[in-house]
Amino acid sequence: MAALIGAVGSLALPAVAGAVVDGPSPAFVGWERMGSLGGGAEKAVAFAQYGDGEIAVADGAGVSWWRDNRRERAVLSSIRDLAFSADGVLWIATSRGLFFWNRKGRPAARRLPGGEAGNQVEEIAISDSIFLLATGAGAVWSATGQNFAPLGGSAPAAAITHVAIRPGRFEHRGPMAAPMIHGGQVWLYGPSRLLTAGAIAFDSKGRVTHFEVLPMALPRSGLGEARTVADLVIDPKGQRLLFVLEDLIAWRSLEDEISTSTVSVSSSWRFVRPNLPPGAAIRGLGWAAGRVWIATNHGLLVADTIDGPFRRTTSPVGTTSCVDVQASARNQTLALCRQGLFALSNNFVHEPVPAADIDSMSAVSSVISLPPDPPLSEIRRRALRHAGLTARRAQRMRSRLGRRAYWPDLELRFDLEFDFDREQDADQAFTYGEPREFFDRTFATDRSYSAGIELDWDLGGIVYPLETVDLSRELRQLVTLRDDVSDEINQLYFERQAIREKLFSFGLVDPKEIGRLSWRAREIDAGLDAWTGGWISRWRVQRLDSTGAVE
Repeated sequence: MAALIGAVGSLALPAVAGAVVDGPSPAFVGWERMGSLGGGAEKAVAFAQYGDGEIAVADGAGVSWWRDNRRERAVLSSIRDLAFSADGVLWIATSRGLFFWNRKGRPAARRLPGGEAGNQVEEIAISDSIFLLATGAGAVWSATGQNFAPLGGSAPAAAITHVAIRPGRFEHRGPMAAPMIHGGQVWLYGPSRLLTAGAIAFDSKGRVTHFEVLPMALPRSGLGEARTVADLVIDPKGQRLLFVLEDLIAWRSLEDEISTSTVSVSSSWRFVRPNLPPGAAIRGLGWAAGRVWIATNHGLLVADTIDGPFRRTTSPVGTTSCVDVQASARNQTLALCRQGLFALSNNFVHEPVPAADIDSMSAVSSVISLPPDPPLSEIRRRALRHAGLTARRAQRMRSRLGRRAYWPDLELRFDLEFDFDREQDADQAFTYGEPREFFDRTFATDRSYSAGIELDWDLGGIVYPLETVDLSRELRQLVTLRDDVSDEINQLYFERQAIREKLFSFGLVDPKEIGRLSWRAREIDAGLDAWTGGWISRWRVQRLDSTGAVE
């Protein structure tokens, strides 16, 4: 891809080459892909923005930077994070070191303290001119980006994976004095502990007034105790600290701490467990257009507040793997997903639609006819039965296990014996004046057959079968599969109903959007029909035969 292309109207970034604008923006604009990744869409890592149109995107093979009406590409491996500094330099965190890329050169390495572990950079946080890095040897900082030093005080020297800064009032204090941040705070996350530093005062040795461990008792999860920490962020207003795991969001209020230089360790944590798609894991959290967005490996979710409820956004980003969401300088929502970088205009409908447009929309929607859907409960029941996950299956398994003790172990035995007896005797006698030799031979044969049947009852199994533990494990897996299937059916069904409602709200969509929504409704319908083994299609045929018309 030689340039980052804006797809429609307000989605185009003026500072990026190749922007296409075909007339006025429609009343509703969905997600549009601005460009694909340079190193393989399945390895999207991170993206960063600078100014009013410059974007840098990292993938599994390198970094693409769109600026000055062109795209530049740098090949780097093991990229972890991207960030722009105030002077427009792009900073790249990799597991092999920290790189900076200015406008007149190519990426160059910046050595960090801590040896090999210290150059394993996981995350970058930049506030004003303060750089804070999470590395394998702890947190390091710099006031200018030139020389990095370990964060002083009681900061741990162990590996740090996530960092966050709440900006305060920055004071330079002259060329010979070290900078100071008044009222700012730093948060660090290392293996199994979260630390914070308040009243940040960086001197020439990088000292911080104090560090405190923030206690947090996380609720249990079906994922087990080992959880992946996805993000550590502060909301745009600086009022909340959010600790994001793959299945849980923990947050605490910082409002009481803004006016003080200390951190209230006793501040309580609140927990939000979003309703994620089946098998989904959270990868990032962001704010854009006054909403909260969650990027998961199974789609992008959105809610009005952090407390939810979260719901899928529209396709294509609603059903694909995404890693990050940010707000752009032009009131857009940008999402980095598997297929590339997408933009969503946040100006949905704020002006009345002309009557001529309404007439054209009515003409288009008049030919749109969504067939009726069976009740949700019946679709769910049919889907579970088609997948072999009915409740009766669990009952049969439990009942059969209880009856198993009445069935004995059967053992059959067959014996066959053969007996052969051979004897030979010799004797001598003198008769009639001559010796005589006598020989006597005997032969005997004996054969015997036997058969037996043995029945063995384990009557103790009537009270407590030995396979009860295995059955409990199997039933838990069965319940989990039932929940996953039910959740998928619910999401598809209600998305289809939302499309049905929107299709006939002429003031909300334009003809192009009507066509897109109708095709999405057909796609959902095909998925629901597949879940039920074609039962929905047969139901509609029977309904048509009985009523003579389809509603």
